[in-house]
Amino acid sequence: MELIEQVRAAVADALDARGFSNKAFVAELREGKRDDSPYMVGALAWAEREQAWKTK
Repeated sequence: MELIEQVRAAVADALDARGFSNKAFVAELREGKRDDSPYMVGALAWAEREQAWKTK
């Protein structure tokens, strides 16, 4: 699914940009191993909302 891959990358990039020190966690985000984390749940909810608005 392309959307989830884009969201994973965006969340990981944002954490990197903010100096998030847990590099293993960020790598797991990119690999799809942390899709149930609060970062991803929130980001996916927002992305789905944005996508729904675009299709209206």
